[in-house]
Amino acid sequence: MKKQNILISLLAIFALVGCTNNSNNNDNKGDQASSAVPSSQEGGQSSQPGPGPQPGETPTFKVNGFETARFEAEKFNTKNWEADPSYDGEVIIEDENASGKKYLAAGDPNYGGSYCEFNFEITAYSHVVISAAYAQIDEFKSKTLDMSKVYTYEIENISSLRFESGKNTLSTRSSATTWQLMPYAQEDLYAGLYKVKLIINENLQDGDCPSIDYIEIKTTNASSPDVNPSTITTVPDNDMRNLKQYQFLQETDLLKYKTYANGSDLSAPEGVKLRFDDVETASKYYVQVAESEAELATAPVREATEKVYKFQNAYLGTKYYYRAATSEEGLASATVKNITTTDQAPRVVYVPDVLNFRDIGGWSTSLVPNGKIKQGLYFRCAQLDAGRGGSTTSKLDTAGKGKAALKELGIKVDIDMRDSYNHPSNGISAANSTDWPVSFIAAAVPSSSEPVRWEGGTYNGTNIANVYKVIFNALAHCDTDPVMLHCTYGADRTGIATFFLEALLGMNEYDMTRDYLWTQFTQGRTVKILESEGAEFPQWISKTNGCEGETFADKMENHLESFGIEHSTLEHIREIFIDGYVAK
Repeated sequence: MKKQNILISLLAIFALVGCTNNSNNNDNKGDQASSAVPSSQEGGQSSQPGPGPQPGETPTFKVNGFETARFEAEKFNTKNWEADPSYDGEVIIEDENASGKKYLAAGDPNYGGSYCEFNFEITAYSHVVISAAYAQIDEFKSKTLDMSKVYTYEIENISSLRFESGKNTLSTRSSATTWQLMPYAQEDLYAGLYKVKLIINENLQDGDCPSIDYIEIKTTNASSPDVNPSTITTVPDNDMRNLKQYQFLQETDLLKYKTYANGSDLSAPEGVKLRFDDVETASKYYVQVAESEAELATAPVREATEKVYKFQNAYLGTKYYYRAATSEEGLASATVKNITTTDQAPRVVYVPDVLNFRDIGGWSTSLVPNGKIKQGLYFRCAQLDAGRGGSTTSKLDTAGKGKAALKELGIKVDIDMRDSYNHPSNGISAANSTDWPVSFIAAAVPSSSEPVRWEGGTYNGTNIANVYKVIFNALAHCDTDPVMLHCTYGADRTGIATFFLEALLGMNEYDMTRDYLWTQFTQGRTVKILESEGAEFPQWISKTNGCEGETFADKMENHLESFGIEHSTLEHIREIFIDGYVAK
């Protein structure tokens, strides 16, 4: 590809992805409510309204396209719902003034923890607002309620819904069927099935549980170019990124990347939010988190000072169980909750005071159907100790919290690409300790060697191809010895080594571009992406496309073999990183 066409090629990638994301036009978009019906068990298409679910059956409601859909409460699975005695044991109440002429009776406060269930399915990546219509019986219609303390909606993939700040008060009522529609916080959800459990909270008083008429779900196009990601104000609980990172992740035009980073360090994640609003108020809370409910008994005890614990370094697409109490002794009897983390890469990692830390696992790969690169094997980051050059303060903290995080991540190898100008290495990793030994691999690439880095040429006496060979030979052992690779910022030298690996593993060019641009969140670092700015990245893509091979991944494999890296080594790396891949 000619030099002047490299930018055109990169822009074409951006345009292609933008068109793909926006292929669902807003033909069905509108504010009018439609009565959604349960989807059929076989094909998932909407069926005609029927008698509702049978006992023990959880219905699934399908929201087609972008619309406002109303799900009647009488269609919920109420097998485990305890109604207030005022209703004489009835669960579904008939009333001419209710939507569908029926509503779900108020929960009985004496049966805290009873629940009902329903599922909903959305057919496109959507901006979702879920609302519920509440009313109290005549005896308590003059009572105001903080609804955040009454009912909990647990959605399997995104933890518990929460009200927007200041919008959680159920007002006094004129009658038992004067319904107040109350919206919960907005979420961006991918197409798929979401399982909902509506739970009566414990320790409520008489009159604290209003009846429910219907649930309303409004969906709009989350990928629409009319939606400005920079206007997003909240990050879903199951997403570990901070707000600016999350906004950038929703941006389809990657050339706008500088909108989300301003030169200060924004590379640390916020963490997955584990909420426990039902726990008694205290000055300190104790929390346990594990990947199975059984493992909670031996999970480490963590501390929080508010009713949300920000859980760092969670795996993408993983279900976690957690419990919280006001004392360590109370954990054993605490309510167990769960949350499934987002499966959208990158997995941003928190190691105290080390900047630009992330895992390449979780990105999609084309080498196997529906493939994902394994997490926890290869991490990229900025420097672990102070060196010359650059303005980053990245280095492991002196209190040992950084080393503890590296141990928790299981990292055993430190590959340092800085040269003697940046950091005169003594051959010992700054991460090494007697408690958690971390081996050191010197893989120095000289500063200012950009013109020959892709080719693996020789610069100031360093044969860069031999450096890449050292790196990839180490990567062939990532399954037993997970690696972190860095230079000063974790940008250019780290960037090209990571680009080589990502291309070998079958990542597409758009995802590799976003991952490369993520370094823009690092303190003092301005990442360039346009060739007119002297950027390397579009040249890497262009040069790789010029190699022999049917696919981009094959082209990269041939290029890496030109450095003297064995074909069997590269194929073994693919087997390590990709489940289901069989070496050629």
